[in-house]
Amino acid sequence: MKKILAIIGSAQENSSNYKLVDFLSKEAGTGISVEIFDALKRLPHFDTAQSVEDTPQIISGIRTRINNADAVLISSPEYIFSIPSGLKNLLEWCVATTVFSDKPVAIIVASADGKKAFSEIQLIMQTLGAKFNENTCLLISGIKGRIVSDKISEDIQPALLQVMQHLRRLM
Repeated sequence: MKKILAIIGSAQENSSNYKLVDFLSKEAGTGISVEIFDALKRLPHFDTAQSVEDTPQIISGIRTRINNADAVLISSPEYIFSIPSGLKNLLEWCVATTVFSDKPVAIIVASADGKKAFSEIQLIMQTLGAKFNENTCLLISGIKGRIVSDKISEDIQPALLQVMQHLRRLM
């Protein structure tokens, strides 16, 4: 059984990004389990002094979950033309580690626009040494009109499923 850790970048509960990942977890297929992490707001603020020594337990725990996953899926909105602070905070906690080195990663940005956050997350993941390509990245602009009554619009379902198929190939 291959395991994908899905990190939700939104600070909002039951966000559009959560709904996308929930859809993907149900459609992951045989041999794949998806664990959703949507608790970014519980993480302490990044502290370089604790990055290597005296690391908070919750940070060690999420690093272990990333390390033990066969792949990571990041699904995030864009806040003020950037990535959400909680997601940036988590990624900063990972800089002094190798948890993302050669780790297969899929990046989904679903927001009103999302272009800036999409390129920023790709740059950060490249810096962390993650393994991804254009087929494991998806930008969904205008997300609010594409999820109605918790149902994912049929026009974006194929693109979402393709991202998962390409991520499976990297695993």
